Formats: sequence, C-alpha cells, structure tokens
Amino acid sequence: MPTPYDGKVSLWHVSGGWVGEPTIEELCQNIKSQCPVADAIFVKTSNGKYWQGENDTKAAMEINGPDDITKWVDTLNEAGLEFHAWAVVKGTDIAAETSLIVDACKVPGVKSMILDVEPHDGFWEGTEAQARQLMTGIRNAVGTGFHIGMSVDPRRNYYSPIFPDSWRPYINSVHPQVYWELMGRTPRDVIDETYVVWGNYGLPIIPVLQGWANADSIRTAQDIARSVRGAAGLSYFRLGVISPLQFQAINEEIVDEEVGPDYVKRYYGWEKIIGPGEAGYADGSHTSQPVSLVTNSFTSARGQLIKYKKTQQTQDTMWAQWSPQLPNPGLYEISVYVPGRHATTTQARYHIHGVGGVASELLVRLNQNIYYNVWVPLLVYEFTGKPGSGQVNLTDLTTETNKEIAFTAIRWREVIEQEQLPTDPGSGFDPPVGTADERMSSDVWPGRWYDATGFASYYTTVGPAYHTGADLNLAGDADRNTPVYSPARGTVTFSGRGSGTWGQIVVIRHDPLPDGTVVWSRMAHVTNRLVSEGDRVDRGQQISRIGNAEGLLPYHLHFDIVKTSVVESNSTHWPGRNLDAVLRNYVDPRQFILDHRPPGRA
Repeated sequence: MPTPYDGKVSLWHVSGGWVGEPTIEELCQNIKSQCPVADAIFVKTSNGKYWQGENDTKAAMEINGPDDITKWVDTLNEAGLEFHAWAVVKGTDIAAETSLIVDACKVPGVKSMILDVEPHDGFWEGTEAQARQLMTGIRNAVGTGFHIGMSVDPRRNYYSPIFPDSWRPYINSVHPQVYWELMGRTPRDVIDETYVVWGNYGLPIIPVLQGWANADSIRTAQDIARSVRGAAGLSYFRLGVISPLQFQAINEEIVDEEVGPDYVKRYYGWEKIIGPGEAGYADGSHTSQPVSLVTNSFTSARGQLIKYKKTQQTQDTMWAQWSPQLPNPGLYEISVYVPGRHATTTQARYHIHGVGGVASELLVRLNQNIYYNVWVPLLVYEFTGKPGSGQVNLTDLTTETNKEIAFTAIRWREVIEQEQLPTDPGSGFDPPVGTADERMSSDVWPGRWYDATGFASYYTTVGPAYHTGADLNLAGDADRNTPVYSPARGTVTFSGRGSGTWGQIVVIRHDPLPDGTVVWSRMAHVTNRLVSEGDRVDRGQQISRIGNAEGLLPYHLHFDIVKTSVVESNSTHWPGRNLDAVLRNYVDPRQFILDHRPPGRA
C-alpha cells in the first residue's frame, strides 16, 4: 500500500510562535539551506474545534481558514516542498472538528491529513462511538481516495485508550511518535515497542522521530527505522527545536553503512527492494488453481503486500521468484522482510542464483517464525553478474504441516566495503540464578540448582498443562529470597503482578542475537522487584529475588525464554494443554543458554 510519504523526509510544524523565522518564506529558505533532504512539511491546521491560528502569535504564519492554508501550500510549493496537514482531534465537538478538517483537506495542494490521536490531557477525550462519528463525517466529505494518517503515542499503555479498532476502517497509515529521550529510553527500545504494539495493525508505519534528540541517537534511530524495520518514510518533530547538528544527522538519513548481526561493518551502494505485485516479482501455481485462490494477503507494517499460505510437507504447489537485475558483479547483501503474522514456518527455503563458486543455486533456510516485522539478512554473497545473478526463488515446500509461509519483500544492497569488528563482550546469556562464579561456569543450571519440571513436560501442579520453561529450585527452601539476575542485556517490558498463581513477574526483551533474532525472558513468582518497565538491564544485573507467588506456591523461579512477542503483550501468557502453542512461542531455556553463552564461557 503506497503512501504519500514513501521515500520522503518530512518535518513537523506546530505554530509560527514556535519557530524563529518571521514568515513562511524565510522558514522555507532555512529548511532548504539546513535540511536539503526534506521533501515535505506537516503543518498543523486545527486544534480540536479551533483553527491553529487561535493560539498562534505570529500573524504571518497563522492558519484561520482555507485561504491561509492556500498561502502555505503555494509558498511551500515554490520552495519545492509538499504541504501535508495535521490536526489534533479531541472528540469534544464532533461537528466543528469535522468541518475544520474537511475544509483543510479540500484545499488544492494539500497532500494528506494526519490526525493526532493521543489519550493525554489536551488531546482525545471522546468515546469509541465519537471516533467513528468523526471519521464517518470526514470520509463522507473527502471520499476514500484522500490519504488520512493517524499519529499516536506508540507505548503499550496508550494503545487501548484511543479505541484503535474504531479508527482502523478510515485510516491509511500510522505515524508513531518515537520520542526516546523524552521517554527516557533508547531509540531501539522505543522502535521495538512500536512495532510490537502497532506492527500488526495492518497499515504502513511511518515513524515520527525525535528531532531535538542527541544527533548520534538520531542517526541510530534512522538506521533502525529504515534498515532494520523497513520504514518507507520518516518524519521529524519539530521545526523550532532542531539544531544545525541535528539537521546534519537528518541529512544523513539514507542508510549507507551498518553493523550487521555478524559484527561486520558494511558500506552500501546500490539498493533494490522487490515485493509481491511489484516489477521483478513473479509467482505461479503447480495446480489448476491460480495463485490468487491458494494464497491470502495483507499489508505489512512497511506498506507492502504480503502473500501467505499453508506450507506443504512433500510437494510444492506454489512458487515465487524475485529478479533484481544486479547492476554489476560483486558483493551483495540479501535480506528478507519477515512480517509479524502469517509467517510461522521454520523451514522457508530460499534458492539464490548466481553465487560465485556455486554450480547451480545456493539453498538458504530461514526460520520465519522467530522474527517480527523486521529485515532479516541472509548475509553477503559474491555474485557473478551473469544473467539471472541474484535471483531468489521460494516455494511452499517446507516438510511441515499446519504452518504458514509468507512471500514478502526481498532487499539487495551492494556492499562497497566491509570491516570485521570485535565481538561484543557484553553479548550472550547466563543463567538467572546462582553466584557470580556459578553463573560463569560451564553448567547451565549452576551449582546445586535444578529444574523441577522440565521444558514442554506435562504436569498438573497448577492444573494440567505443558510447561513453558524451567522451574529453578534449590533443595528445601534454600532458594528463598535468593537473587534473580537478568540473563542478558535488554529492556524491561513488564514489571508487576500477574493474575492467579503468577505472583510478581519481570519480562525482558533482549537485544538482538548475532543473527538478528530477538527473544524475551520471563521470571515469575518473584519478590522485591528492583526494575521497572522501560529500564535497561545488563547481563548479571539483579532484578528481583525468588518468591513463592505471594504464598500460593513453594519457593522457586519460573523462567522462560520466549521466541515471539507474546509475553510482551500478555505477561501471563499460558498455553495450558496446547503443546503446539508452547513449541510455537517458547524454547527450552537450558538448551538456549547453552547455545548462546557469552564470549569466553566454556
């Protein structure tokens, strides 16, 4: 689903009183001088039932009706900039708000309207029904062809209060406000939460980055949003607080270098992305049915079409082909975009053609099930440059049943230069219990610690269920109130009380593994929590003590390693007797730690 923001850099404007320039003309001159990559300006046109000019202090920039918007449109167009409107909606006077928004949308040259919908003071106060009433009135007046976006606070706690399902039928894109410094967090952490919370909303995500942040952190946020998450466009909030150093970082928003999951820094040149329905993509069926009848589709968080279907165990019934037409022989990085839904196969088989030293084709297997709205590198290959070089093929044959395979976008990036970096000494996983010396030993469950239940074991202690992780114990009550440590670096996504026998819980989203995989850990039945949601934690940092679910269970630590985001949205997720759900979302924590020890561990 293309948007008016694809491939563009946009800047947000709130009020004439919030910028130093006296006129629109001088504002445009400074934008072109300081931020030549800018393509568009998002200009605030109304605030609830009032025009923006009601609270402006600079007459030359006020917007009090369509004539003022026309002046803005004409001036921006003369400077080579697009005009996109935005408005704060409150739901307190539906008729008045609808009228102002419709009047703004109908001004010739207005490319889109973005509605700022936040559950904070001074923003949305309406009900679910009023949201539908507002949007029905707007759409009836402007039609379905006019693009309307929605800007939101992307944090989990602010999702439900705005009634997201009521806006969904009328909205074309989502613009999450990624203000990491304002939130006291890192760019990766806020962007990761954004794509967990909004990644499956079914609309393109165009991040709004914090323009007044540290310049290096802006560069980091750009790289993650563009290169890792695949955002088709970016915007920056706001004019009036972005310094020359910050504009310099914004001018570098095209990703031309990146440190890969293998700790190799690569410098990129030519780039191409091909998705289903685009030039260079083709698919077909080996049956009498057309592909349209054997696949379903949806729009990914990066705005591209995703096709998916059930996997086949013994014989392929559908094929897809991506042909990039590489400009030169040489090194290229190939990445696959994996969506957050309808991609549960663990054995997607990508056939890569034209790799140097390979007689026919190179087979690369990808576990789509462990990724979530992210570009996944298949790493770098030397291509011959012969006809068909760089071509990628995929079928629905995976040897699995009851899984889904996604046919998505593929990205090629020419690698101009690469540099091996030292392995990160802070990476890797240790057990969450034991003394410092015990946690550094070769024993995954250190010292006298043992797992009383076992991963995926059927047990009936708190009701019939297959266990999702490990129950770590010391004999008797020797583990009572002993420290619980973070098994690896990451960000706390939940710290609080769960229902029933869960007691106190801490959930951590860990930093990506060397292959780009993200996992979560869950520590339950704990007491004396020392961390809060949003905190960054290091490997070996104490986060709590072992408890007994507030007297409901014997003392022990329930410990999971989770390979999907299910515990980020539901900290007490429990599949019960559904073994498939256990295996789909969780991994054996002992084996996982054994496979991902820190550098230098035995």
